[in-house]
Amino acid sequence: MGHKVLLITQVFYPDEVSTANLFTNLCSVLVSDGVEVEVWCAHPSYSQTRRQSKKLIHNGIKIRFLVSTNFRKSSIGGRVINYLTFMLSVFIKLLFTKDKRPVMTHTTPPTLAISLSVACFLTGRKFIQVLLDIFPEGIIRLGILKRRGIIAGLWQKLFVLSLKKSDHLIVIGRDMKIWIESKMSDHKNISYIPLWQDEELIIPVSFENNDMVAEYGLKDSFVVQYSGNMGLWNDMRTIGKAAMLEPSGVRFLIIGDGMRKREFIDSFDGIIPSNVLMLPFQSNDSFKKSVSACHVSLVSLATGMEGMAVPSKIYGIMAAGIPVIALVPPQSEIAMIIKEERCGIVVEPGNINGLNDAILLLKSDKSIRQNMGLNGRRAFEEKYTTRKVAELYKNIISAVNLI
Repeated sequence: MGHKVLLITQVFYPDEVSTANLFTNLCSVLVSDGVEVEVWCAHPSYSQTRRQSKKLIHNGIKIRFLVSTNFRKSSIGGRVINYLTFMLSVFIKLLFTKDKRPVMTHTTPPTLAISLSVACFLTGRKFIQVLLDIFPEGIIRLGILKRRGIIAGLWQKLFVLSLKKSDHLIVIGRDMKIWIESKMSDHKNISYIPLWQDEELIIPVSFENNDMVAEYGLKDSFVVQYSGNMGLWNDMRTIGKAAMLEPSGVRFLIIGDGMRKREFIDSFDGIIPSNVLMLPFQSNDSFKKSVSACHVSLVSLATGMEGMAVPSKIYGIMAAGIPVIALVPPQSEIAMIIKEERCGIVVEPGNINGLNDAILLLKSDKSIRQNMGLNGRRAFEEKYTTRKVAELYKNIISAVNLI
């Protein structure tokens, strides 16, 4: 009784961007555990742009594609129009839908949760907010937005109001929980639930037996990989500058795209060195191979971004049993995980020589790499599988239904 939820998210199946994969995977497990899940989403615009029928059932999830544009994400203007049309469509539909099941959403794109908190308040719906990123504080810290400006002040007030109007807040990092509690210490329902990875998608595969290693001629190199979004929160310049040092026998495999990709390329003065191989985003079928096509994987979070975001790629790396080098602030959730689980090395963002030293250390000692990889996989199985996390979400959904 009481296991019902309406997830509202701009990206979902059949898109294969990280957030879509995460929540499609989570909802599939929730449905298998008896939760009735309906999803309202936009038409895909990331890994594909084919328009969908209005309704679809995938793994038992009832999916509704709302009226919205779906320009490709490569166009900034198109992305803004996609978001605005989706948000308007969601707001109107919430106002005129009689079903009052609890709404769950997340903070991607940045103001979606703010608008939904208003709609849920007006319609008397319970509201669960999953904080994946913190806006506008994150972009204020990056210097993109002035802290004392009118826009930042209004946005910050609306953000805090949306937190207060939420019946339950879920944060993905303990550093994030500390920051949220500093803004609203009186909120009684704040839960830390980490991000997750599909335990059926990724299993450890030895470097020597990886098809992708042979396909791209990597077998005679020590491969350091960065895979995924090169986004707002990431420090790509340090990775590029470390590659420019050309450590002996090391190749950098860079997979993905994003707004910080140009920062990475510019660190080479526009000429990509021969020890760097760049590939586009991979489909899910290719990703389960690519994540193991290396000896070490990189995770990045820019200086000052502790409490603002948690790069999800670390959970796939741990699932694959690959040691991690994390360019992250020492107080961040990622740093906490690595220190607790002994699955990698933490390097301060911007420390080019420190990153190079960490790479050479792991290159020189296979036993250290193996121990870190085994530690990461063990921790993943204990804490970060979809099934482990889905149980925590199910408990919160049930509790909110009973309020």
